[in-house]
Amino acid sequence: MNIAIILAAGSGSRVGMGLPKQFVSINGKMLLEYSIEQFQLHPQIDEVAVVVSSAFMKHINTLKDSGLYSKLKVVLQGGEERYQSSLAALKHYENHPNDVILLHDAARPLISQQLITEVLNTMKNHAAAAVAMPATDTIFYSIDNEMVNSIPDRKKVYYAQTPQAFRIKTLKDAFALGLQDPQFAPTDDCSVVFKYLPEHKIAIVKGENLNRKITYQDDLQWLKVQLQK
Repeated sequence: MNIAIILAAGSGSRVGMGLPKQFVSINGKMLLEYSIEQFQLHPQIDEVAVVVSSAFMKHINTLKDSGLYSKLKVVLQGGEERYQSSLAALKHYENHPNDVILLHDAARPLISQQLITEVLNTMKNHAAAAVAMPATDTIFYSIDNEMVNSIPDRKKVYYAQTPQAFRIKTLKDAFALGLQDPQFAPTDDCSVVFKYLPEHKIAIVKGENLNRKITYQDDLQWLKVQLQK
């Protein structure tokens, strides 16, 4: 199976709407519904799961039970940290080691059908794939956040997007090693595979400008304009 996991357990407070951004209503739908809808429409996606905080479990279960999205089969409780939500998904699907999961931010509502297809095609020959955009700005690296210590070659730097895709066994094995590390502090799922299973190369799938993360009020206004188009 190809399973889309919508990660929606974050607090999303920076958007300033009084509730997590993924539940803000845009044109009559919650923000996270736009992602659910895109995976629902894709013919190669077999199932959709949403990971939310305990406060919104009932809300999303009601959406699941409504039948509006037939592929939305699973609602899981996530944790305060992103990796805890990924672990919740891995535990639920632990008996499907060879299936592919696509972990996607609920705050990236404009993922396209083409991008989903490209990720799935890449996964035919790889155990892990990351959507990313080539950097268009010069990047400064600073150890102390005060002084520039190095300037990476912009041609070799990418901005990470989602989805990030994995064979379930690959990500599960990486987390099993990571959780034994007292210094374990992953920023995303690819970082876990990269550090703890370096033999599994992570393929890059070129992202899209519209696959933008909604973080601030200005991003919501931008989204409304894009939806009008």
